[in-house]
Amino acid sequence: FPSHDKIRVVEVLENNPNGLTLAQLQKEVGSGAAARVSEARFAGFPIYSNRKTFANGRTTTVYRLGKPSKRFTRNMKAGRTQIAVRSLYSRAA
Repeated sequence: FPSHDKIRVVEVLENNPNGLTLAQLQKEVGSGAAARVSEARFAGFPIYSNRKTFANGRTTTVYRLGKPSKRFTRNMKAGRTQIAVRSLYSRAA
């Protein structure tokens, strides 16, 4: 059964379709936001992390709730949670 913290992370990301940085997420759900994202992923929520470069050249990671890919869904159903979660990370550096 998912904890309230995991559910809160998912709710916050549902309300911010363009995604949030870790700092923005921490303002919404408190410290430990990165751990809550990880827990929610392992619970089966497709939370993607993508690199974003701002106009000033600063790069950060943006988290967003997305549609689960076929690869993610297939691996979760087969019990290959770690492989499924790995598919949520951006391959772009």
